[in-house]
Amino acid sequence: MVHTAKKKIRKHRGEESPLNSDVLNTILLFLFPDAVSEKPLDGTTSIDNSIPAPEAGDYTLYNQFKSAPSDSLTYKLALCLCMINFYHGGLKGVAHLWQEFVLEMRFRWENNFLIPGLASGSPDLRCCLLHQKLQMLNCCIERKKARDEGKKTSLSDSTTSAYPGDAGKTGGQLGLDHLRDTEKEKGEVGKSWDSWSDSEEEFFECLSDTEDLKGNGQESGKKGGPKEMANLKPEGRLHQHGKLTLLHNGEPLYIPVTQEPAPMTEDLLEEQSEVLAKLGTSAEGAHLRARMQSACLLSDMESFKAANPGCFLEDFVRWYSPRDYIEEEVTDEKGNVVLKGELSARMKIPSNMWVEAWETAKPVPARRQRRLFDDTREAEKVLHYLAMQKPADLARHLLPCVIHAAVLKVKEEESLENIPSVKKIIKQIIAHSSKVLHFPNPEDKKLEEIILQITTVEAIIARARSLKAKFGTEKCEHEEEKEGLERFVSCLLEQPEVSVTGAGRGHAGRIIHKLFVNAQRAAAVALPEEELKKSGCPEERRQTLVSDFPPPAGRELILRATVPRPAPYSKALPQRMYSVLTKEDFRLAGAFSSDTSFF
Repeated sequence: MVHTAKKKIRKHRGEESPLNSDVLNTILLFLFPDAVSEKPLDGTTSIDNSIPAPEAGDYTLYNQFKSAPSDSLTYKLALCLCMINFYHGGLKGVAHLWQEFVLEMRFRWENNFLIPGLASGSPDLRCCLLHQKLQMLNCCIERKKARDEGKKTSLSDSTTSAYPGDAGKTGGQLGLDHLRDTEKEKGEVGKSWDSWSDSEEEFFECLSDTEDLKGNGQESGKKGGPKEMANLKPEGRLHQHGKLTLLHNGEPLYIPVTQEPAPMTEDLLEEQSEVLAKLGTSAEGAHLRARMQSACLLSDMESFKAANPGCFLEDFVRWYSPRDYIEEEVTDEKGNVVLKGELSARMKIPSNMWVEAWETAKPVPARRQRRLFDDTREAEKVLHYLAMQKPADLARHLLPCVIHAAVLKVKEEESLENIPSVKKIIKQIIAHSSKVLHFPNPEDKKLEEIILQITTVEAIIARARSLKAKFGTEKCEHEEEKEGLERFVSCLLEQPEVSVTGAGRGHAGRIIHKLFVNAQRAAAVALPEEELKKSGCPEERRQTLVSDFPPPAGRELILRATVPRPAPYSKALPQRMYSVLTKEDFRLAGAFSSDTSFF
């Protein structure tokens, strides 16, 4: 087995890469323009100018096709893979570029480099799945980068701060002391900094006074009521609410710093929906489903409690879900009209999930909570997903982007030619593609129909340019002749038959005659020497004996007349006779009319 493997390695070692280094580097720089700059881009903009900026209507086209924005990395990748498949290496070249692309994605994840050409934030579910995956990876990089920067800031602050008894200690001793304090607080804090760590050997910011933490009532297994919570030190405040105050002590209500909800791609949403559906409709299943969906709610409650010591559930509901807190004007004992509020009916249901979550929640700021979104795990899942994609899967993912690019290109070319029939076909293509591409796995026949429509549009545009070049519409000096030729060319594109105004003496007729003459001369020049010898035609006389027109494939004769029939005093009516003569066929047809008023 080893011997066979070595022979195969030797055999493939001499083969060259499907893509040479120059082509590969050019494509990678096109996809990742920040690779040449000293400072990485922020990932929200692209510095590439080779793709023209789309019009305002084209920004919504990717939503209809479920593809990707025309200035995004996914869109550019689709164009590059098409070019490689057609010009450089074919299928092997596509696989080579995809491998380099996946390696670049892993490098950016490991080194906290944002991906250019992708909008920041959660994945856009209106785009294709591959674009969503890349957005998810970019979101993971953003979260990891922000977390690492926060750790560096916290570590620098903790190492430079002065603690009693730290005089004369080295930086390493201070770090060890802080680590011991953190380990000690693990049993005292419900959700520690450990949940934020990707490694077990990292230092975190420690509280300046561990006694404050013990006094906060956050020891393991203890539950403090609102009165005890009122003595806690507020943490994690974002800013003060404009109007609201706490109901029981009248202090201002502060909006807490909360965790952002976990971003989701459409395949993750489908998996989550399947898991929730499998829980069934029983009471236990419904309760478990509610607990799974209330992770974000519990995190926000803990942040709210930490920012507003002594608060009650009513305070949280007034900020978090104002519709569930109903206020009414009532008259008190002294006859004054005052506002009295209470929770809504759904908040008073026994075993309400909000009440259970509130009783479970502890006053823990967002920075000490367990992460709702594990960026490390999600990034590794995305990288694994990208690495497992085959060229066929990649083609399926990027086909909406390719069709999107093709439609934008034909729209751009049509705007230069202004062909009414092409505009109508493009609208039909957009409507058809919007219906087909929104399905996860569109049928091949329907995709072939879309591609055939785009090919038809390309042929019409090419035919229009060819006719304009042959008839020289741009070279006409007289405006009337130019307009007449443009109408003639437009009719040739739109109608099966077009009448030539002025016949052979008109401007269009003279051009057609010249085209036939040039074609006949070119055919005569291309005649082989043997045929010239057989015909006995000298070289000098060949040009003069060539007819202006090629021999006819057939002759058509049409006789038209307007005569009275069946009697001389009958009404004159149109008569028509048609005849066609070919080498192998003869046809004669007549259409005669007669006046039947008196006959």
